[in-house]
Amino acid sequence: MAQDSVFNSDKELLVIGIVYTILSAIVFPVYVLIIHALHSRHDLRENISYKLINLLNYCDVSQAFCHFLTGLFLIFPFFTVKIEFFVRIVGCTANTLWLATFVIIAILSCTRIGIAFFKTKPTKWTIWMIISLTIGGIYIFIVWVVGCITQNFQLAGPSWSYDIKVKYAGLFADLELVLCFPTLMLSFCSYILIIYSIYSKRRISRVSTSSLRTEVGILVQATILTTYMAILITLWHNAESWFKMTNFTLASLNCMWILFSHLNSILLIATNK
Repeated sequence: MAQDSVFNSDKELLVIGIVYTILSAIVFPVYVLIIHALHSRHDLRENISYKLINLLNYCDVSQAFCHFLTGLFLIFPFFTVKIEFFVRIVGCTANTLWLATFVIIAILSCTRIGIAFFKTKPTKWTIWMIISLTIGGIYIFIVWVVGCITQNFQLAGPSWSYDIKVKYAGLFADLELVLCFPTLMLSFCSYILIIYSIYSKRRISRVSTSSLRTEVGILVQATILTTYMAILITLWHNAESWFKMTNFTLASLNCMWILFSHLNSILLIATNK
């Protein structure tokens, strides 16, 4: 009778699937409120940095939905057999949205540099911002389309990974590192400069308390997110060397990915209350 059950016969994967589903579902109502607040508050709605942060929110809640589906795929494994093509598209979409967060974080850090040192208006799009978003958007779209067509992402046990048997999958895995680490370094360097700028302005009282609070809030959120992303991608790409690759290890890494969305929402609430 157990063989005829629609539920996963592997109890460990079944529990992991339930955990993924619950963790992902929790964040949905929170993001609905956050996105609504950023759209409704005039002081935030007109701020370019918060527009980028809201774009990051859309990526996060979309990733959470993909993780929610991942949990269902583990709970009901017949999905991976009956609609494997769709399952792989979900994985590719989740990974592409994750890569998009690096692009957004990098543009956000450069935007803060422009505001801090080059007197860029915080409510005005500049040509370089538009060009950067366009190039980044095209790259992310190409990665997603190629991934969906070639089916280069697979659900292996409780985690997602590139299917190296697929042509060019290894190339895309390498390109992922080329994108992630330089953008993280750019972000870290930018935030160090911004901290110096905020400290200098505060000493000579060149900014209002509300303006300074906005700057510090964005800085704190972006810095913590960037640090978390750096830790996660370092662990993810060195897991085979550092850890015994059990289902628990893979699930823990995947839960760190899921919890990124929770961290972003918590920081948004904490820095804008």
